[in-house]
Amino acid sequence: YAAGADDAVENITVTASRTPLGLLESGSSITVISRDQLAQRNALNLAELLREVPGIAVSQQGAIGSIAQVRIRGAEANQVLVLIDGIEANDIAQGSEFNFASLLAGDIERVEIVRGPQSALWGSDALSGVINVITRPQNDAISGMGLTLQSGSFDTFGATFSAQHSNDVNRIRLSINRLHTNGTNIARQGSEDDGYENSTVNVAGTFRPSDVMAVNYSMRHVDLTSEFDEIDVVTTGLPVDADNETNTEQLYGGISVAFSLLDGSLDQIFSIARTETENINRTASPVPDTSRGIKDKLEYQTNYYHGHHVASVVFEAEAEDYRQRGQVYAWGDPNKNLDTRTRSVAVEYRYDSDPIDFSLSTRHDNNADFDSANSWRATLAWHLDDATSLYSSVGESIKNPTFTERYGFFETFLGNPGLEPEESLSWELGIRRSLYQDRASLAASWYHADLTNEINGFVFEPISGKFTAENTDGKSKRQGAELQFALEVNDWMSVTAAYSYLDATEDDAVTGSVDEVRRPTNSASVSAAFAFPKTNISLAVIYTGEQKDDYFPPWPSPPELVELDSFTLVNLSARYQVARNLELTLRLANLLDQSYEEVFGFAAPRRSAQVGLAVSF
Repeated sequence: YAAGADDAVENITVTASRTPLGLLESGSSITVISRDQLAQRNALNLAELLREVPGIAVSQQGAIGSIAQVRIRGAEANQVLVLIDGIEANDIAQGSEFNFASLLAGDIERVEIVRGPQSALWGSDALSGVINVITRPQNDAISGMGLTLQSGSFDTFGATFSAQHSNDVNRIRLSINRLHTNGTNIARQGSEDDGYENSTVNVAGTFRPSDVMAVNYSMRHVDLTSEFDEIDVVTTGLPVDADNETNTEQLYGGISVAFSLLDGSLDQIFSIARTETENINRTASPVPDTSRGIKDKLEYQTNYYHGHHVASVVFEAEAEDYRQRGQVYAWGDPNKNLDTRTRSVAVEYRYDSDPIDFSLSTRHDNNADFDSANSWRATLAWHLDDATSLYSSVGESIKNPTFTERYGFFETFLGNPGLEPEESLSWELGIRRSLYQDRASLAASWYHADLTNEINGFVFEPISGKFTAENTDGKSKRQGAELQFALEVNDWMSVTAAYSYLDATEDDAVTGSVDEVRRPTNSASVSAAFAFPKTNISLAVIYTGEQKDDYFPPWPSPPELVELDSFTLVNLSARYQVARNLELTLRLANLLDQSYEEVFGFAAPRRSAQVGLAVSF
């Protein structure tokens, strides 16, 4: 889009609709993490900041770089769509989830989190919401270069180099990120640290050869190594020290060409994108376990603007290829070559006026290998006055079964090729209000979702003695409330706060219902930012309440639910401007030195400190 001013960019979302939309015009709950917020926190990866977003639960398996799942409003991690510059980033080789530990924060310009049913706009993985990570330059800033360095606890070293060039025709940014840490011990016993390395190269930009044509492009390559422990299946069922590691390569690339016709009344956008991932697990086995996924997507979108009316039609063709390689045993051969194809059409209509902003969208996915599915969504924003708006959305979203669920995972998990897509019917109702002459804002929402055809991936198959997946007959119910508050106290101090309540249960044949795992009932955060002459300080307090998790003790004991204790994290970051182009940085994480687990048996890092410098040219 053509908005050039920072204020215009900050108040527009490109995720809550198929065309740019003002944040206050949306009928969905949206949180935006700006570049300034990312820089202020000195965060190593995005997962650290997502813990402060209402409705989001982060579950990381211990040390920095360990697998980090993100859930929105009680949904599963593979029911959250992750976009990087508009390219779908969910890893089809890892159950269609995205591992947020792989996403370093150094090259991110902006993050948009849209909660609620989004499948009608974005397809299968967007059942509960979308997290859109934007690295492309968002304004016409002058050209320049920058370098940041960080070093600290756990022998951690991070570096980010970026270079940006901007003129009337081109906006391009190159960034190179490197993070190395010896890590911490994630097991409750032992002393072996689990390290992590990540090298990320990203190029993104926009080329405008004329007033009516724009070419957006991006290419991102990630190469990471993460060490992990073995699970003791004989005595404890918990992690024990082991010399295991995962090598992962990720490639995201895409290009889109947009034409504006009829004096801006008609847009046509052609795009092509590829997501390619490879995960190699090296354990005691003589042959490493390898999973590889490739997703190619071809898309055409046309938008028609007429007064207060906007209509969009989208055609998509998607091809997914999955490969699995591992040790061949007498009882099974894990090697697989699988593929599937999906053809989709989506339509969105928007009416933007005062005092009503309304949208209606629908989508049909024609899947080659399993049942086709339909999804829809309607949103409404009603502006009562200049300070107060009511908003609401209702819709049905879907999640297609993954390759793992349909065909198994090596020889430890049996697949079920007869699975059907999961379906979720959900609604939300909220209010937004500005206070104190726009120095403060308050947002509150209540939501409810019923998930049917849920895929249970822990169904015991007695003949083989292994686990498999099945569509369940009952419902999973997810309901809750979210509160957000922001206040500019004065010219040098601002405060933000968030609270989330979640009641997520699934039907159980014995007890009637049972709590869903890794979903805290209560979570909250409060942060304060201080801007002094030459110095900026940020203090964040993050509370995560009690939550359930699965525990699989050694055979013959049955699986059981265990409770994870609540915990509070206090993080402090600061930046001191030594000279016009030089800043010193400080980051203190887990100041209270909390001992906690987000996944049962996996110890999280204790108190840590990072110091660094940031140079711009």
